[in-house]
Parts: sequence; structure tokens; C-alpha cells
Amino acid sequence: MVLSIFLILICSLLATAILIQVDTTNKKVGISISRTIERADALKIIATAAAYLRSKYGVVSGFYLAEHMDSQAEFEKIKSVIVNSSGPVEKDIWEDLLGEGALTGTRFTSVKDLLRLTSGLDSPLKKALVDSKAKGLIENNPSRIRVYALSEDADRSWVILLCVNVGSSWTWALIEPQGFFNYAIFLPNGLPGGTYYGDGEVIDGPAWFGDKQGQGGLGIGGSQGPRFYGKTFYRILHNYLRGRVQESDVFIGGRSILTAEEVETMRNAYQGKVYWETQLSALNKVDIIDVVTGAASITSDPVGLILTYSKSPGVSAEDLIITSEIRNLNGQDVQVVKFFGPDDGFFKRDEKRYQVEMVVSHPGPPNVPVTISVKEVLPNGTVNTYTEQIPLFNGFLGLFCDTTNSSIAIGVKDQWTTNVFMGDWTILVMGNRGRQEEQTPWDSVRIYGDVEYYSARKSTTMTINYAGNSYEVYMSPFFADGTPIPNNRNVKGFLRLANGATTPVEIDGKTFWDAWYKKMAQSSTKDHISLITTGDIEIPWHEGYNLGQGKIRNLRLDMSIFTMYWDRNRAPGQGNRVLVPTLKVDYRNFKGLSYRIIFGSLASEAVTATWDGTRGLKEFNIFDNRLYSAKRGFSPMTGGIILEGLRLR
Repeated sequence: MVLSIFLILICSLLATAILIQVDTTNKKVGISISRTIERADALKIIATAAAYLRSKYGVVSGFYLAEHMDSQAEFEKIKSVIVNSSGPVEKDIWEDLLGEGALTGTRFTSVKDLLRLTSGLDSPLKKALVDSKAKGLIENNPSRIRVYALSEDADRSWVILLCVNVGSSWTWALIEPQGFFNYAIFLPNGLPGGTYYGDGEVIDGPAWFGDKQGQGGLGIGGSQGPRFYGKTFYRILHNYLRGRVQESDVFIGGRSILTAEEVETMRNAYQGKVYWETQLSALNKVDIIDVVTGAASITSDPVGLILTYSKSPGVSAEDLIITSEIRNLNGQDVQVVKFFGPDDGFFKRDEKRYQVEMVVSHPGPPNVPVTISVKEVLPNGTVNTYTEQIPLFNGFLGLFCDTTNSSIAIGVKDQWTTNVFMGDWTILVMGNRGRQEEQTPWDSVRIYGDVEYYSARKSTTMTINYAGNSYEVYMSPFFADGTPIPNNRNVKGFLRLANGATTPVEIDGKTFWDAWYKKMAQSSTKDHISLITTGDIEIPWHEGYNLGQGKIRNLRLDMSIFTMYWDRNRAPGQGNRVLVPTLKVDYRNFKGLSYRIIFGSLASEAVTATWDGTRGLKEFNIFDNRLYSAKRGFSPMTGGIILEGLRLR
């Protein structure tokens, strides 16, 4: 009964904004009254069905559909309606989603009737629609209504194609979990005071700047300031506008002013303890050293891997160093990840010292074999070597110090390393062996080199077709002059060709990124990294940046970055100093000015400025468009769901 009442409320409220626009459109084109009523009801019903599916959703397992009746006989009719109602570009996508799934990696082939249960009884959704009809919230008889869920699996699914049929009218949309990776920028506390996005910087994708007043600025005015190529969301609009800037200058693509309750829900979800309890606590995971030494056993089920380490007794800034490269073994590319220490090449664990190497099979996680080799040095100098194969590695890697105040490095200080990852990885860095009961933002991750996806590494070439010509270029997101390439048709620049020359014509950014995504889609690897920590992520200056003659390197990070409190209500501190998990750039010590590109998402409790005058790294955030859709890995979720791609016929 409670569920039905809730769904009726959704039916009457959630669809209102959509219906105002649709009703206006209907009147303009002179659609008959009966068809208008069908369409209006269809939109109300799809909003109600989305709310119903929310009750079937869990952040660990996705949407639960097994209790609903199969309706496979309706597949071809649904496919025909959607494909034949779509334009040329969408038609190709839908044919793929409802066919082989070769381009998207997703196949909606299972059909469920959301109005009937396998027991033969009406579902709670059907009862809600009957109540809605009785109360006059919808006008069509429920006998004329059909609601279908198309998914990849008959029992559970991460993404659902929701379809509603009322008489001769149809509406459909994708229903997916909402994650913090859906944002190019997610700053729950707004911009820090004294910071702003400056000229030449870009946020390419949806951004959310929390609810704090008077914190920082957007730096928008005249020709100065960043370029927003996606939606931007603010809690309070007017506090972020400067001078005579119009809303349209900032809120390109739309805006959303969240309620105080919505803000609090998002902030509460963005905590380490919530992430651990809802998504990781039940995850099957094993300690690497324990497995190879026989202290722990593994099964044939997919597992996550944990590497536990101790603080280094030396004076080095890092306790653990990670590098990753691609090698070709027996004609097949594999990813080789090395873990070692800063002084003698060994990291410390208790009183022993270790080096670890992981060989990850193509196409990378999830669920691929991994071979682990370990060299162990005992306190008396005895050296032991171990090798173990993990049958199925699910992509979760925990790097847990056995105490706090530790640091790991990606790449090697004063060298320039390109670290390539293959497949879908979630890397979690925490103290106290991951069993954290208090804040430990003294822990840090330092990044000393590029991080690239296997399917988009700069040594890979792709074909760009432009102005009647074809160009073979490398997958480096920078124009020939070193400036980053935004995904925008109005921004043009020259590219370096694979043969070493420069393109004779300027190519626009959208053409470049269209070719980029096409190339990535053709790869058998589905590459993504979520780097998560309850401490800091730091980008320090080191000599590896130096190119000579006053020039420094650009930094490329293909990853989604998350820094979060373990417990937002127990903010740590020393005296009056509150320690906040922060994404930091040590820009004051940089010996030049360049760019930092993040190809993915950036979510952080706090950020620092990244450049000042002629020093540091200008910020350039290229939102990975694949993150508009739900991820199946272990990236942090908000707990909510999203409805996108709504269509009406």
C-alpha cells in the first residue's frame, strides 16, 4: 500500500515538467485529443515505472527483474517501433543495442512484463496504475497499457531500456544507476576561496559545484574564464555569477538547482564508509602476499586483490611505487604491473621486504586470469620467490597500508613514465589495512607520470576523415602546438600525423573526438580506471617534467579521480586544523606552465589551484562520454538512478 501511494505521487508530480512541454508541442502540430491523452499518460506511466524500478535497484547488483513475467514474444514489435522511429544516427545505435551489441558492448535481448509477476499476480506497478486511473491521474484504462523492461540478463541488469505502450502511443528511455562518475567535476563543497577557473581552461561535461556560498569563483567575464561544454549544476545560482554575465554564458545545455534535501543526499552518499559498506564489504577479495605464500586460498570465483604494505623506514617520500606497461607475450599484449619500494627496490611489510609483479591477461579485467610473481626477503637475508595464478581477477585492487600517514607513487620521481592500463580497474588507497575506523587523510597518492588507457594510448593511431581527406594520427589529445583538444566543433587546430608531418588543414575538436571514441569502441578492451582514496592525491613538481629550453610536459591522466572523507561527520583535525581529502597540484614549485588533462571524472572534497601566472598546470577536463552510461565496475555510486534519452512516438 505504501509503495502504491508513493508511485501515485510520482505519477502526478514527476512528469509535470515534461508534460507542459509535450502538451504545448502536441497542440502546435494539431494531434488529435485522444492521441494527446495517450501520450500524456505514457509519459506519466514511464515516470511511475522508473520510480518502481528504483525500488528494485541495489548498488551492488543492479536492477532485480527475475520476479517479473517473461514477454519475449514482444521483442520484435518493440524493436521495430524504436528503430523505425529513430533518425539515422540513433537508428544505428538502437540496431546495435537491440542486435549484436558490437559497438556498444550492450545487448537488450531479454524482455520482461513489469505489470505481471511470475506468480501470475499483478505487480505493485500494475496496482499503482489501477489506483491512478481511479483517482483520475491517468485517463486510459490499464487494460490498454503495456510496460516492458528490456535488459541484458533475465534476472539482473545494470541498464534497462524501459518501454511504455498506451494504445497507439509509445515512449521509451534508458534507466541506469547514477554514479559520481556521471560528472566531469563533482565538488561537494564548492570551489575553495581564492581559486577560480581561468582563461584557457575547460570543463567538458556535466559539473556540480556543491552548495557553499562565497567560495571561489568561476572566473567568467568577457573573454576570460573557462569554457563549459556540458551542463553545470549549482545549489544557488546567483552567488556564482559575476558582473553582467548571463545565465546562457554559464549554463550551456541546461541547469538544475537542487533542493537542500537533494544536496544532503548527495553529500552523505559521497563518503568512504558508505562506499565500503554498500559496494565493497561483501566483495570477494584476497591479499596478494597471503595467497602466494599459502596463508590464504582462492577459489574459481572472481576476486579482488589487496596489497598490504608498511611504511618505509627510509627518508623517501613514498612507501610503495607502482608502474604499469604493456608487453607482448607469445603474440598477445598483456599488462604488467609492478609494485616496489623507493630505496633498494623493495617495499616493506612487517619485517619483510617485497617486490610484486602482476601479469594481467588481455583484454584486462573484469574476470581475466592474472599471474602474480613475488620476491620476498626475510630479515636474515633469505630470498624466497613465489608464483601464483589468480583464475579470475575482477578489477578491484586495494592498496592498504597497515598503519596511517603513508604514501604511494604512480610512476617514478624525476623520471617520466607512461603507465598504461587495460580493462576496467578500481584502485582504492586507504590506511589501517582498509579497516578504517577514523579519518586518515594523511595518506596520499603522488602521480609522477602519464596514465593512459590501452585502447587510447598515444602510440596508437586512428583515422580521421575530414574535408574529403583521411589522416592517420596518434591518439594524443593535444594539437601540434601542445594545447589540449576540446570536444567542440568550433575549436580547430593542427594535428601531428603518424608519418611525422602536420595536417595541412585545421581539424575541429569534435571531429577528433568522434574518431577517438570510434577507435576505442573497436577495441576488445573496455578501459577505465577509478582511483579512490580517503586521503590526498598529489601532483608534485619533479625533473621528469623538464623538456629543456624552458618548456615542460603536459600531464595526461586517463582516469576518474575520487577523494572523499571516510566519515563526513567526523572530520579529522590537529588542534584547529581540519584535514580535508584534497586533489593537490604543487604549482608554486613548477618550473614552467603546461596543461593537465583528465579524461574522465574528477570528484573531490577539495581541490587546490593548479597554476599561478607562469607556473603549474592549466586544468583541462575532458569528460569521457562513455561515463554518461552506467558502469558495471566498482566506481562509487550515488544510490540513485537516472532516466535519459526519453523518446515519444
